[in-house]
Amino acid sequence: MTISQNISRALGAVAATGLLALTTFTPALAHDSLVSSNPEDGAQLEQAPDEISMTFSGEITQVDGSNQVRVTDSAGEDVTNGDLTVDGKQVTQPIAGHGAEDDTYTVTWRVVSEDGHPIEGQQTLTVGEGKSAAEEESSAAASDEAEEASQPVEEATQGMSTGAKIGLFVLGAAVIIGAFVVILAKRPKNK
Repeated sequence: MTISQNISRALGAVAATGLLALTTFTPALAHDSLVSSNPEDGAQLEQAPDEISMTFSGEITQVDGSNQVRVTDSAGEDVTNGDLTVDGKQVTQPIAGHGAEDDTYTVTWRVVSEDGHPIEGQQTLTVGEGKSAAEEESSAAASDEAEEASQPVEEATQGMSTGAKIGLFVLGAAVIIGAFVVILAKRPKNK
């Protein structure tokens, strides 16, 4: 086997390793997201629901305190009622609604997906006629004050997921090995 054949095989192996690293770890770079909720964002309801359930694109971690759903009425009052439950991709939060009383509810959620990244969002639900714009503006100020007074959520580890870090490491190693093989091949031969 000649040196050029060895170099070709080594470069082929490096290219295959790099391609494998890129195709294997690309899904790990995508973050999970909210797929659906019941009731849906912007829902117009006749009566306040007993619970809010949300389905995500990936499994939700079950680390104490990492997942939170807060439901407030138009006065900024917290109406969550009981513990949040996590079952795979589904998160459910019981609420103590006010029945058929006209109101607008704000659902603020933050969960940590299986890749370790926190995802968060907010949605609204209206029961009956909801509240007037003036009432909602004054309740938004009360909601902001209540939010500032609430316990801060510990931040989950930010940055790249473990899979992405491994993928970049493998790709970097493949590039270094490829460069080393090329340098060895171009070295003058001793006769």
